[in-house]
Amino acid sequence: MKRTFTLGIMGLALLLSSCNSEEKMIQKAAMGYLDAMGNYRIAEAEQFASKETIETTLTIIQKNIMPNMDSSYIKRNTPATIEILEVNIQTDTTAVVNYKKTTPIKVQEGSLNLVKRDEKWQAVVAMNAPSSLLIPTDSASVSSRQKMMEKKTLSPSKELPEKFQKGNVNNN
Repeated sequence: MKRTFTLGIMGLALLLSSCNSEEKMIQKAAMGYLDAMGNYRIAEAEQFASKETIETTLTIIQKNIMPNMDSSYIKRNTPATIEILEVNIQTDTTAVVNYKKTTPIKVQEGSLNLVKRDEKWQAVVAMNAPSSLLIPTDSASVSSRQKMMEKKTLSPSKELPEKFQKGNVNNN
């Protein structure tokens, strides 16, 4: 009986320390990602991000948004400090971290999704930017985009109401 009780206590202690360890790893990954992003260090955030986040969100931010950002705004909006408010471990491989970000300009709260892959917790942030936001910043991209647009022709849609169709004289 005494031995069973001791084994039970040891098992419970091991389980609690394992959960605590996972929570610390989640906090470390979340803090690394949020601090880097909050302070506009996009390349540094990659080590804390999932493959999908790097390929989409971080690439869009780094190549299309950051080159067009007002540098005086970035200076006014840094440094950012991050406070982890809560860690919610949902499954063995998913977690959500609630946080508060404070900058000289504003304070905001949010949540960050994380997944565990290859024994490493990673931030998952999906971003679908509209094409109008994807402004090319290098001359080769601008030239390529110009050539593509020159080849396009506009024609009226057959689904337009008749008064908007080409050749309709009575457009009132």
